[in-house]
This record gives sequence, C-alpha cells and structure tokens, in this order.
Amino acid sequence: MTSETKICGARTKYGVCLEPPVEGKTRCRLHGGLSTGAKTAEGRKRISEANTALWAERNRLIELARSLEATAS
Repeated sequence: MTSETKICGARTKYGVCLEPPVEGKTRCRLHGGLSTGAKTAEGRKRISEANTALWAERNRLIELARSLEATAS
C-alpha cells in the first residue's frame, strides 16, 4: 500500500476497513495511522525482540502442523 491509497484496507471482522487513511499514512486513525512508533532505541529493540519471538513461534507451529499432516497421510 502507498500513501496515495483511498482506503485504509485493514482487515476487520466485518471485512476491509473503508475509512480514508490519515494524511501521509496508509492506515486510518483507528488502525494505526496516528501511531508514531517506538522513539527510543530501547523501545525499538523491545519491538524487534517481540517480533522475532512471534515469528519463531509461528514458524514452529507451521512445522508442527506440516509434520502432523505428513504422518496422518
């Protein structure tokens, strides 16, 4: 998505958010358009570590599902 998009496009339980994005951003005010993100090095490091842990867990679960699927066939 680019900042010229006409809608927010965030996935919601009702479908896709059709609100216009915040000026210069890609998301509306409700879906992170007003967020400034982490400002300190400590905050950026904490977010990076959380994302690394999240993706490691997701990858572990995907591999587990694949191995269970392979043994079931």
